[in-house]
Amino acid sequence: MIQKTKGKKTIVEIKNLETNNNGFNNNISMFHRNYFQGRDKFSRPVVLKRYKGNDNFNKELNILRSKPINRYINIPNVYFEDKETNILLMDQVKGITLDEYFLSNHDDISIAFSQFGKTLARIHAIDINTLNDNLTDNLLQEDYFGSYIKILRNRVKSIGDSVYMSVLENIVYAFKTVEFNEVLNHGDYHFLNTIITEENKLYILDWEKAFIGDYRYDIANTLVIGYSWFGTNFKEPMLEAYQNIANKKIEHLECFEALLSFDSFTKIVPIIQGADDSHIRDRSFEWLLRRYELFVRHNRTRINKAEEYLFNKGLSINI
Repeated sequence: MIQKTKGKKTIVEIKNLETNNNGFNNNISMFHRNYFQGRDKFSRPVVLKRYKGNDNFNKELNILRSKPINRYINIPNVYFEDKETNILLMDQVKGITLDEYFLSNHDDISIAFSQFGKTLARIHAIDINTLNDNLTDNLLQEDYFGSYIKILRNRVKSIGDSVYMSVLENIVYAFKTVEFNEVLNHGDYHFLNTIITEENKLYILDWEKAFIGDYRYDIANTLVIGYSWFGTNFKEPMLEAYQNIANKKIEHLECFEALLSFDSFTKIVPIIQGADDSHIRDRSFEWLLRRYELFVRHNRTRINKAEEYLFNKGLSINI
């Protein structure tokens, strides 16, 4: 890849090779890379990421290369790309993910949550008109809300329980009073996709799910993921920091929380209905309990079968 980009014969050395097994992608490798071209020498830690499809590859490459985004958000620097094999070679950001920071620095966590909220507000403040056409074409989807609801309706039909369709239609009805404001969404903004450096800079990783849509999709999704995965309620400090940067009050957020909690919970309903769960990493199933809690809290509907399943897993429900 380096030789193809440089157009010259290149000697490459790879040291300290590691594979990232902490997240949900097994296509990431980290190592110290040296390469030599004549008298020129390059030596630094890097990340090699292989993408499963062209769309994700092109989206992340265009975002990481975008000058408007680099101007306001800390993101890794891309050194080389190979469009034939969908591979990026980028800077390895030194630091710890926000969940690691949370576990080791309880006294300072409110500061981290504040920075977390401020950074999301800065992402949403980027003028999408300044982004290049290739990027916006890749991010923009006409009638995002309608397409989203269509996906959820199809999922509910496959579940085969009318109570979920009733809840979904109530959510759709609540959105009749909502006006949408399209911005750049990260799409997967959570603790594992953020790195805090020793200089207290927050770097944002993994832009494969980015899209242009209402800013409250991102906020609600972040709150749902944060509580479901980590059992952490950081809504108040995050929203306070977000609103201070955005200089506006977030209205109708409850509609988006209902929608995103519905999406999160219905993804795992087949498991409750008896589907194979051998692929589940976290066998405590507390994450499932938290998803159910959010579903009930935001949609005011309890599911007997879900509660029976959780009880059989030894989990108590306090809703």
